[in-house]
Amino acid sequence: MVDLANALIERNAEVELIAGRLVVRGTPLSSKAKFRRITRYKRNSDFLRLLTWCVGFLQILFIVKTKHKNGHLLIVSNPPLATLLPLFCRNSFTFFIFDVYPDALRQMNIVSRQSVLYKIWEKANRKTFQRAVHIFTLTDTMAELLNHYCPPREIKIISAWSDNEFFRSIPKANNPFIIEHKLQNKFIVLYSGNLGATHDTIVIPHIALEVKSHKVLFLIIGEGDQKKHLVEEIKKLRITNLIMLPYQPVDMIPYSFASADIAIVSLSSKASSLSIPSKTFNFMSAGLPLLCIAGEESELNNIVNKYKNGKCFSHKKVAEMAAFIDEVAENEDLLSAYSRNSLEASADFTSRNANTIAEEVIKATSN
Repeated sequence: MVDLANALIERNAEVELIAGRLVVRGTPLSSKAKFRRITRYKRNSDFLRLLTWCVGFLQILFIVKTKHKNGHLLIVSNPPLATLLPLFCRNSFTFFIFDVYPDALRQMNIVSRQSVLYKIWEKANRKTFQRAVHIFTLTDTMAELLNHYCPPREIKIISAWSDNEFFRSIPKANNPFIIEHKLQNKFIVLYSGNLGATHDTIVIPHIALEVKSHKVLFLIIGEGDQKKHLVEEIKKLRITNLIMLPYQPVDMIPYSFASADIAIVSLSSKASSLSIPSKTFNFMSAGLPLLCIAGEESELNNIVNKYKNGKCFSHKKVAEMAAFIDEVAENEDLLSAYSRNSLEASADFTSRNANTIAEEVIKATSN
């Protein structure tokens, strides 16, 4: 969002970024942009997740109605209820869809297609999506889902991107994260991020149990409502080659990513066709081979097949995932090839993508 705001500022737009927090990485928000803080998204439980969705939506609506009645809205699907804003205001707007709702809730069996909530949300989507000036989304699969709400609209595919200067390959000997946590001489398999319902992290201890190489260490960094179950599973299986850490300070994240030899990107089988974690592109910027846990129809599978920078497995193929880790851990040439391919792939996922969206938004608002 910082890149998008800056790209719009460069094109002489007046920009106010409304978000729960502002994370400063390699590129700061332009001093010409205004930042307005709302409630921070909390993922610790389903109740807190829903509560922050609702509170965030109401705060955004109030700001738009009182401060920006005539402004063009660039609406991102986080919080998910934000896509319902056009029902309550007359602003022109553009959608940038990261996750497709209510379809994601249905695929996770949180609601059914016959539920009142699903039907109301579905009907609301048909009204709002047809009014959008532009609709951007991340993948072809998401575009197909969105066509259900706005046929025959053109939906533009814009890949997410990373900051290739903030996330980068860092020699392990000079990595303060490795030194601090005494991770020298370890082949690190990293999962970093949300430990929530849409990420199948419970499978990671089972993979660790199957890995044969003694130098492999699994590292899980994150928080979420699945953390308690994950800790219980680790204890039950008596896993000794896995450690867990809380979220790291922002300035330490590049070092924690670069400490890894393989990065795990996981989506539950029910969510893998509806989303792609943004950290995927951060891992590629750090030159990490990817071990993706998702369905064959997922965009994660498409990425590793296209760029040859890892492999994707279904959730039940625990032995195969362990064998992949063992193979890469014992084959330096294979590790180097995957790493090199990830770095090369990252050139396709840069902030240039933000410029494409900014140009379309400026063109629409100047007409």
